[in-house]
Amino acid sequence: MENQHPGKLLQQKLTSKWLTQKTFASMMGKKVSEVNELIKGKRNITVQRDILLSIVFDDPEQKWIKLQNNFDYTLAKANMTTKIKELLSKKKKSKEHEVFEDF
Repeated sequence: MENQHPGKLLQQKLTSKWLTQKTFASMMGKKVSEVNELIKGKRNITVQRDILLSIVFDDPEQKWIKLQNNFDYTLAKANMTTKIKELLSKKKKSKEHEVFEDF
């Protein structure tokens, strides 16, 4: 499964409920530009947005913030691939030397 910004899921929800960004923004008490930036992934889901989205869509609380955290985590890990490999290599070498410390 492709790692998607939660804004894409928001867009799908709006489409499935026949809601325009303008109508949705009005429901949320937000500017249309904020909703548009959220959908485009230029803004992230915050705790406050999670609460509002949960109310509007009758979703469980923390659903949206968990999607954001999963997206952020996956993206960060992908950006750290080289550093992760370096650390794992150092850790492996360190463990190989630990065997001889017992003698």
